[in-house]
Amino acid sequence: MAAPRLMAVALVALLLVPLAGCLAPVEGGLIEGSRGQVLPEGQTLAFPDFASGPLALDAAPWWERTTLDLDRNGVHDTLDGAIGPVWIGLSYGVSVGDKHVADVESLGLQVELVVPAVDALLLGEVDASLIPALRSLNDVVMVESYGELVFWGDVQTPAVKASSSSVYPEGAWDLGVSGEGIVIAMVDTGVDNEHPGLNEKFVAGYDAVCFLHSGVHQCVLAGGRAEDGSFDPDDAHQHGTACMGMAAATGKMADGSESNFTGSAPDAALGAVRIGTDVGAGPFENYLIAQEFYESAMNGLQWIIDHKDDAWAGADESEHGIDVISLSWGITSHEGGGSDGEDMHSRILNEAMEAGIVVSVAAGNDGPDNDGLSGMGSSSLSITVGATDDKDTIDREDDTVAGYSSRGPRRDNGDGNPLNELKPEVTAPGTNIVQAEGCVTSAGCHNDVPGQDAADNGYTNRGSGTSYATPSVSGIIALMMEANPDLSPLEIKEILKFTAERRGEPSAPDVDPYWNRDFGWGMVDARAAVEMSFMLLEQGTTGSIDVTAQAHLTNVSVTPSLVTLSGDAWAQGAPLLAVEYRVDGGEWRSATFDADVASLASLERLTWTVALNPSAFGVGQHEVEVRAITEDGVSLSSFATFAGAASSDGMGGSASIMAVVVVVLAVALTVVVLLQSRTEAPMRLTGDDDPKTNAVPPTIAEGDAA
Repeated sequence: MAAPRLMAVALVALLLVPLAGCLAPVEGGLIEGSRGQVLPEGQTLAFPDFASGPLALDAAPWWERTTLDLDRNGVHDTLDGAIGPVWIGLSYGVSVGDKHVADVESLGLQVELVVPAVDALLLGEVDASLIPALRSLNDVVMVESYGELVFWGDVQTPAVKASSSSVYPEGAWDLGVSGEGIVIAMVDTGVDNEHPGLNEKFVAGYDAVCFLHSGVHQCVLAGGRAEDGSFDPDDAHQHGTACMGMAAATGKMADGSESNFTGSAPDAALGAVRIGTDVGAGPFENYLIAQEFYESAMNGLQWIIDHKDDAWAGADESEHGIDVISLSWGITSHEGGGSDGEDMHSRILNEAMEAGIVVSVAAGNDGPDNDGLSGMGSSSLSITVGATDDKDTIDREDDTVAGYSSRGPRRDNGDGNPLNELKPEVTAPGTNIVQAEGCVTSAGCHNDVPGQDAADNGYTNRGSGTSYATPSVSGIIALMMEANPDLSPLEIKEILKFTAERRGEPSAPDVDPYWNRDFGWGMVDARAAVEMSFMLLEQGTTGSIDVTAQAHLTNVSVTPSLVTLSGDAWAQGAPLLAVEYRVDGGEWRSATFDADVASLASLERLTWTVALNPSAFGVGQHEVEVRAITEDGVSLSSFATFAGAASSDGMGGSASIMAVVVVVLAVALTVVVLLQSRTEAPMRLTGDDDPKTNAVPPTIAEGDAA
């Protein structure tokens, strides 16, 4: 008799296990008309008022608020009291034209370069005694000093999850992207695209080292350099070839074999813009003074902006124009505290981003005690990249910030927006990275020797620096653009930040709870960034993302009767209007909020909650998507999954009724078994006249029928 009773108990347990969630008391009331949403105690669907508008930004022009001129005399503070020769640039409050050039020439000076993108003239070496006269010229708003150009200078590609590996089996390449059709402008020392891993990538080039100053110039007399993109500037240093390899090398060797030394976007195309050489000596110009690199750098960037949509001769239509600028160098800032992002180089990078070109730039190699960031890495709009030390392993768990990587924040530019100062944005491996070898003296060949090139070179000599972290991110940007060609530069920047793997404690929690001065918003994750790029394309939300709106998931708790997701949302720009969620791509519904929160201010974080009864959802995994809404668009979405408890989707409120029915049946079956166990004869299936047919007591049978 014991065995049947045990069997009965087992049957009841078996039937009741899947109903545990249905029978457990729901922790809060169900919201009418919702699919299993619960209103927890102390929560409300009412969204708080926005007590204040967007950040109180200073609308004054940059020259009236920059911290590079604290005494507001229209002259960089580093030039105050200067004696003797100095290197000068003039910024204007209007578009520069011939009359401005004539004004400078009337002082007996020569204009070395006109930079329309930032309304500026570069004058080169000038005696400091002329600064007052230059400041008094019509439309001049700032007399600026040059900085000096500094080049910041395996396992990298799988470590950023571009390629797959045994540690990270799912890489971005597995999603069908490789950078095809995307042109990366490597603005550096030239690129030896004859290298086996870079062969057939070249679509356009420009040599900004040898360019036309005003008047007859050595470069022109020697034949000049074409400005139509047809000139192919070879590397004279190794730095440019190494960086392009980290962005886009295919891994091919001279003998045709394949290696693992690939860039993150192996099918991206090359736009080579040379702005420097090994010792500052161009083929036709003797660049022995560091400040002259300042001019060539500005010239190269202006050329890119001017030719960003050009149809390059011989290139496939998909490889016309320039999509990404990769900058593995910076401009030294002599001001205490570094640049505030209002120097000429930072401003021209902002112009490039606004023109639709995505800029990836190195943070610098000044280490943890750096006095601010350089002019380039300080650009408000560009993507500034710090470096990690990957310990020569693919596994990211042991990665640390590289000792040399410059830390944030950037110097305040006085515009009232504290978000601008949060630099770097992301980090990537930059330590002991294997390089594609250029045709320079160290490789046993040199481009200046007729008949020699990098066609027989391989991958050698490990190098370190934010120089080498930056091109990896440039390649990841190419993957994202291939996945979703409609992404804007700022959407790409936001996706990289949002999907990065968080590291370190928050360094400015009152401004952003996820930014860290060492890692930025974290270690870049190519797979996650490409997935989100595809998602925006599929959802049709590309172009409607408000990159200043934030919705982050911070906690998930699960009980048999309740799945609770919670997180933070806030607005950095336009007022926050709502936080909403949907399950499995269904209807958007409002999250709930603390009832005692009546209003919000800009940057003030709001805790949101999504509480769901799992019995309202079919057995299996379900995906919850949460986003914030502002007047300007929607935030990027946060996701979580949970297990449903009902037998099929759409049961909703009937789940509890079904649970009762099944429980009653379980009890009835148990009674049958227990009663049968009291007789020695086995239970038989008989006709209606058999007394054993009505062995179930009437009250139980009637209850079942009900």
